[in-house]
Amino acid sequence: MIEHSVDKYEAVQKYPILRGYLEHFRQVSKDNEIPGLLSFFFIQGQAAIPYVRIPIGGSNIDPRVNVFWIQDTRTGKSVAFETIQKVMVDAGMESMDYTTGTDAAMLGSFNRDSDGEVTQTPGALAGRKGINFDEGSILLKPNQHSEETVLFLQSALNAAGTGRNILTKHMKDGTIKIKSDVSLWITTFPPKGIKEHVLDKGIFQRVLLYWRNWTLDMKRGVAHELAKAVYNQPDFVVSYDEVVTYFKDLESNLTSRLCKINGISNLEWMEADEESRESYAMNAKNTMFSIDDSYRPALVDAIDTYYDLVENMDPSKQSICSSFIMGLQNYTNIIAHHMAMLEGVWVVTGEHIDMAREILYDLYHNLIHWLESEVKVGMKAAEMRKLEKVWKDAYFRTEQFDFEDGRGPGWVLKKDLMKNFGRIQNISSPTATLDRYVKSASPMMENTKEGRRKYVRLKPEHRKKSTGDKND
Repeated sequence: MIEHSVDKYEAVQKYPILRGYLEHFRQVSKDNEIPGLLSFFFIQGQAAIPYVRIPIGGSNIDPRVNVFWIQDTRTGKSVAFETIQKVMVDAGMESMDYTTGTDAAMLGSFNRDSDGEVTQTPGALAGRKGINFDEGSILLKPNQHSEETVLFLQSALNAAGTGRNILTKHMKDGTIKIKSDVSLWITTFPPKGIKEHVLDKGIFQRVLLYWRNWTLDMKRGVAHELAKAVYNQPDFVVSYDEVVTYFKDLESNLTSRLCKINGISNLEWMEADEESRESYAMNAKNTMFSIDDSYRPALVDAIDTYYDLVENMDPSKQSICSSFIMGLQNYTNIIAHHMAMLEGVWVVTGEHIDMAREILYDLYHNLIHWLESEVKVGMKAAEMRKLEKVWKDAYFRTEQFDFEDGRGPGWVLKKDLMKNFGRIQNISSPTATLDRYVKSASPMMENTKEGRRKYVRLKPEHRKKSTGDKND
């Protein structure tokens, strides 16, 4: 299961504005920190969509982040979007709620005035905006209308600049044709058969899927927090106005850079039609951002880590679960660019990839954990316990370091830990050792970095040596 707190993530530790945003989100939607983190990138994706295209071979992806959040009712899903919507509107971006409706409501319609002149009214999926589907279960009901809705949403999520995010429908008064740059925030309670829907419907390969089970104790805990909050105004390190200003400044900086690359003025950009703006964005896709030499190796390492999670699964489930990895790979590129935007730089690095992977790995592991009905993936429980004991043995045999900046003692170099594990298990293959680390050791470990060197240490609940450990 994914950890509750997001404070462990390097990006949250490094970027004050991200921590500041999360402070405000936490006050509204309690105990929903992972959706809070994703919501920041959801907003930032909308801020960047007119300007950023990420080239991949002969095609490209765009910076939008789309989220599908599955969780019990009355656990803060609806109120979470109130925060998202407020920030977006105050930062000058459009946002709307959508429940259900006709094709005309989604795509648009034709209206005939008293003189017989026909005009087109765009639907919800037209243009640039954040859309909240507060009852995402409607997308999972097996009827013709819901199937068409899913197809429209899938098309809306196709990459901007490819032409595949153009939605078309022939109607009696003409053909509706819209360009969709929307970001989707979809929430639902866990309806019956949800796992089968996740495995069957293609839209789930285009979103970041987060599932969480809420226990009675969790609900009680949040109720107590809300009771304490009555007439209790929180203090914020980063003000709400600073959060809004960040998104405004980001869009201003992206506009200026795009205009400079295209040799146009800001006024020319403001007055340009939709088609011209897309041409400007596509013209700048190779120079808006650049990557350094560490980017591609870090990306390959991230991809291998995702595949490691499903390598030993049952073949019937392996093929389905691995189908999510291409989407994860795209999101690794996307969120790495988000990290560069947070940092205010135009060069995307391997460190940005690592920060994206840290978040996405947890999301993917959480998804697999759920789909496997909370059974250890690819490994029996007895075998898992045996390997966990060996990792603890390897940890206590590895030289430990104490960071005096607040991180404390007990850190070991990850590569040295893996070497000691390999010696104990008589494994010479680094790949085989990494596979066992991902499956059995990773959930036991805390992570940190010093430059490019990776350190880990056992979480507090695992640091007590077993009775049979040789180091007792």
